Amino acid sequence: MEWFAAWTFWSWLIFGFILLIAEAILPGIFLLWWGLAALAVAGLSCLFPLSIIWSWVIFASLAVIASVVWWRYQHHKDQQADPHTALNQRGIAMLAQRGTVTEMAASGIGRAHFGDTTWRIKGANLQIGDTVKVSKVDGITLSVEKIIN
Repeated sequence: MEWFAAWTFWSWLIFGFILLIAEAILPGIFLLWWGLAALAVAGLSCLFPLSIIWSWVIFASLAVIASVVWWRYQHHKDQQADPHTALNQRGIAMLAQRGTVTEMAASGIGRAHFGDTTWRIKGANLQIGDTVKVSKVDGITLSVEKIIN
């Protein structure tokens, strides 16, 4: 226990780097802010003579404050919707894509081939073999317009 009471600048520096390495290696562990707090205490103990009690109080305070500030920032960021992302919205990514009509009914509803799959489409005056462009996405149905060659 004597080694614990004699922590110096080097002890805090090593402890900080161990925490940062553990953050990089262990999945799902949140040690970044604790490692940075240990490095900050290493810097402070290099500049000022700190007792072991004050070193640990400063370390704990910095680690908790940094963790809470990061959590609040990230939580706020996660709550905001990103209107410009098409992540997990494949239909939106289909806008302006071109495809070929493969099936068509008299009701104006049919199927068209886009890339490696087919989609339900609706449009006016479409025939099998027409090249179409997606103009709107409504659920799983793509509104398309015929492209005149």
